[in-house]
Order: sequence, then structure tokens, then C-alpha cells
Amino acid sequence: MAETHILAIHTYGSQRVKAPGTNQMVSAYKIGYTSAAYETLLTLYGAKARDVSSPHASYRYIQIDGETTVRHGYLLLSVDANELARAEAVTRQHHRAAVYLWQADRWLELPHGRNPAYAESAARSGPGFNPSGFRPVAPSTGEKEASVAGIRAEKSQRSPQERPWWWLLGDTYPQRETLKRYGARFSSKRRAWYFVGWELPDGIKRLITEYATTESEPTPQVEEDAPCSDEEVAAILGVPLKAEPPKPDETSRFFQIGQTVYARHELETPDGKAVATGTQGTISRLYNRNAQHGWSYDVDFADIGTGWYFERELTDLEPIPGIRITHGAVVPPGAALPPADADLKRALVEGGHLPEPLVIATPSAEPEAVPEPATLEETQAIRVFKPQPLPADGTPLDEVQTAIVQAKVQPIPVLHRMAVSPKRTLAAIGQSCVGELTGSITGNVYCFGYGIHEGICVFVNMGGPRMAVEAIRAKLSKGDIVNCVPWDAPALELTAGEGNSGMFHDYMQNIPEAKFTSLILCHDLLVNPNYGGKSTTFILRTDEAQAAAKLKHHVTELVKVPVFDAWAGYLYHAGQTAMLVRPTRSAGDVDLLSVDLDIDAWTRLITGGIEQGVITLPISN
Repeated sequence: MAETHILAIHTYGSQRVKAPGTNQMVSAYKIGYTSAAYETLLTLYGAKARDVSSPHASYRYIQIDGETTVRHGYLLLSVDANELARAEAVTRQHHRAAVYLWQADRWLELPHGRNPAYAESAARSGPGFNPSGFRPVAPSTGEKEASVAGIRAEKSQRSPQERPWWWLLGDTYPQRETLKRYGARFSSKRRAWYFVGWELPDGIKRLITEYATTESEPTPQVEEDAPCSDEEVAAILGVPLKAEPPKPDETSRFFQIGQTVYARHELETPDGKAVATGTQGTISRLYNRNAQHGWSYDVDFADIGTGWYFERELTDLEPIPGIRITHGAVVPPGAALPPADADLKRALVEGGHLPEPLVIATPSAEPEAVPEPATLEETQAIRVFKPQPLPADGTPLDEVQTAIVQAKVQPIPVLHRMAVSPKRTLAAIGQSCVGELTGSITGNVYCFGYGIHEGICVFVNMGGPRMAVEAIRAKLSKGDIVNCVPWDAPALELTAGEGNSGMFHDYMQNIPEAKFTSLILCHDLLVNPNYGGKSTTFILRTDEAQAAAKLKHHVTELVKVPVFDAWAGYLYHAGQTAMLVRPTRSAGDVDLLSVDLDIDAWTRLITGGIEQGVITLPISN
């Protein structure tokens, strides 16, 4: 079987356009003029792709027959070596490729006029996702790749003392409910299921058709990401670290072997026999503590049987006649009931998560704890990492390292004093008329400013008769295209993108006396930034101090390290040097900045600034 490669071709999404030859509305992919993406698609697809662009369109539109796979604004294609060579021949003839090859777990931009060799895509200028979990389309057939038959498990373990990670790959989608039930989790970054533990549960083992083991030494990348020691953390931060609180010991256990206990509420044995409230029993076995459910025991209820029970289900107080012991919180009518303890125990047993019992020689002997493997939740503790040192061997610096170096040699203007001033005032957003807005109707609606990011309208300010303004708002809210026609330039398309309906927040003011309505539409990315992953948000800049203060707020919400007001000026200027903060295409006296919410880059910028002495931790009494 010939080796295949994955290509990612940049697109602005699909839109409904009128084909010039047939005058029929068709769905086509919107491609920019300035890159090789347009000709590459036509070359690879051949007769299965057609140019349906109108003569006056600002973009190229390509209609593609068959299936397509689009992720994060990129068409994913599966090509062989011959098709890859044809694509490379096309990109070499253009100033920019916008076509990327997935190789060695990274994206490489194809050779083009400015760089005759394959090069790793610069930060935020190419795809930022792992395509391994997707099914790209073969342009020669127009069909998606077949999914891998069966499920294979890859075991990864850095050292014999650490619990291994089992990566479950292949055709896992039909078995997702089973994998979830037995404790597996899904990694959105690697697009694969995984399980952390010494052994896979039997329910997952039955699904595995192939095993692979990678028990090699840690790679240098893993070593660089290793956490610091406590001494190194104290030296880096310049503050003493508090001692770790003691873990629960056996003295915090309520019951011991041979102790008499009573059922706190109605229970049942593993074979389904009922245990009434207040039934007397005897502790017959102790278990290690579970991080989520606490201590547990085997209890022998006379004439009923032995079962495994949580500590919260038992009591050492003898029941008093006429008083009933109840259990559980009040649940409002119509709300979903929480899982019962019996269901939790049944799921833990079926999933192979029953805690290890303690080995007790005699009932009076001191229990000897058997170490319990730490759960995934326990391993996710706070970790402090070493700042990435600047290379000293002449290795080229990346954008973040360059920003740190420049901030060290150039004085940073003190913006934070103005930015965090207690005096709160409103600042006006600039506006001036830049053209008329038209959709399928025209009604003298004028645009007083807009902002566009990667073909998506982020901000638009308009005014005119109320009915016409409402019509323009409705079109934009549905994801349709509205044209802004300047006085002395070609028409400009404003849209939230095809299928992106309801993405705008409206701020409307009606003046009935003047028969005039003012409307500002802001994209959801501007109003509700997504701090949960690598996303983009925007800042409407009225002055430098205000922009620095707003950026500091975004960084504080994004990173998992403290951010202080005194760092606002550094973050603002270093973020622009690192291209994390960039001007966005705008008009009408609107000053719009785009901010990349890249948690890794901003964390490196902060830790690197501390390591180089550009910023310091504030000293408090």
C-alpha cells in the first residue's frame, strides 16, 4: 500500500454563491487570492473541483464534488507521494503557500516563493491541531479514508515507578460508551481515548485487538517539561514554600475490624438482599482510602450476608426505637437524582476500581496499609516549571524569546498606573462614515466603522432607518453576507461565516424624532472570550493605558499563574513584539486589536520575564 500524507489547505469556510455558468446557488469554499491554496485545490481535485467565482468577487470560490473534511478553517486531504509533488510544484510559484504537510507530529508549510524549503509553520500562522483523529479526504476519489478496524492499545510508561498510560486508538467511536463506563477518558488534543493504571479493566481488554508498548527512556522534551524540585521552586519564586499537608492516615478511620456497626439507611448486599435501617453487623475487612469516596469496609450482617459499604453508609450508634436515620440531601422536584451509593459501588466493581484490601494478621493487629495507586485526580496537583532558558548556542529565537530579549534591553513605558486608576470613566469609540451597507435590500444604512479578523466581521457600527437597520441585523445574525460599499473602493463583505448564526450581540439606540436608529454589533469572541483553550479575542483600543489594562485582564483569566498590575505595560508591549497582540483590519476610526489566547505562550512570556529580571514579584509584608 502506497504511503499517504495529510495536507491542510487554508480556507475561509463554505458559502452559498451563484455559479456564473448556471446561475444556480451552490455551496463553495472561500479561498484567498494571495496564496497557492486556490490552484492547489484545482490541481489535486482535477475535474471534481470547479471555480465558481464571479468576476467582481474579492475571493475565489471553489465548488468540490464528494465528501470534504474541514477542521478549524483547513481542508484536510490525504495524498500520495505523486500528488504531494504536484502540490509542491504549484506552491513554489506563489509568494505564500497556505498549504501545510503533517509530518513528525508537526505542520510544515510547503515551499513557496519566500522560502524554497519545507519550514515549520510560525506560531498562529498555520494549523494548530493534531489531525490524527480525523479522516481526511483523498482528492483522487473524493471519499474519506476508512477508519482503522479494531482498537489497539499503546502503553506508555516513563519509569517503572509511575503508572503507565494506555492510549486506545483505532475505531473507538462505536465503543465510546463502554470505554467511558470502564474509566477511560477522551483527550481532545490527541483525539484519542486513554486510561491511566497498572492494568486495563477487563471490559476494555475485551475490545483490544492489538497491543504496543513504548517503555523507553523519557525524551528530552519530556525532561524539559519536568517539574522543578521544591528547592528550585523556592529559588525561582524567591519565596518559601509551605509544607505539604499530611495525608489521611489510619487514625482518621472511624471503624476497625471486629467493631459492631449499624446500617445508617436501607442497604442491599451484592446478591440483592435488603438490609433494613439499623441492622447490626460486624466489620470483617478494611480497604485503602479512595480519593473520592473515602474509607470503605466489608460488613457481615448476621443471617443476611457480607457486602462492601462506604463509611458514610454505616454508624456505630445503636438505633433508638421510634427514630429513623435518614440519608441524602433534599432534591428539588424535577431535578435529576444523584447516583445512589449502590450504583456507585457497582460501577467501581465492574470497572475494576475496587480499592485494595488491607492485609490484617489478626483482628487486634495494627493494620499494614498496602500502597494504593494514585488516581488521575490525585496526580493533577499544582506544578511549578522552570522558565525556558534563552539559547546560548546561536539558535534562532522564537517570537516569545525575542519579545523577552527586547523587553530586557528597551525600557517599558509605565502604563499600568494609568490603566489601574481608581477613577472610572467612559471612553468614546471612534466613528466616521466609511460607506453604505447593502444586502438583498438597500435602505440608506451607513457604516460608521468595522473590524474584520480572518474574513469574519468582529465589529460593525451602522445607522439609518429602523426597518432597514433591522433587516441588515437579521442578515448578519443568520450568517449571510452584507456588503459595505465605500465611496472610492471595491465593495467589502461583512459576515460571521456560513452557518455561524446568532454570533453577534447587538447594542441598539433608537431616535424616533429623527427617524434614525444606531446599531453596534459585536461578535461573541469580543464579548465572551473563550479562556478554556487556544482562541482569539479582541480589544477596542481607545488609548494605550486602557488597552494595557484590558489585556492584563484577559491574561489573568487565561493563565494559571498570578498576574500583577505592575506587569501590564510589559505584557502589552512584549505581547505585541511576540505577535500575540496585533492590529486588526478596521476602518472608521475604530482601533481594534486581536489577542491570541494562547495559554502556553503567555505563561512563557511571564515566566521568562521573571527569569530574565524584566518583571519581578511584588514584595508584601
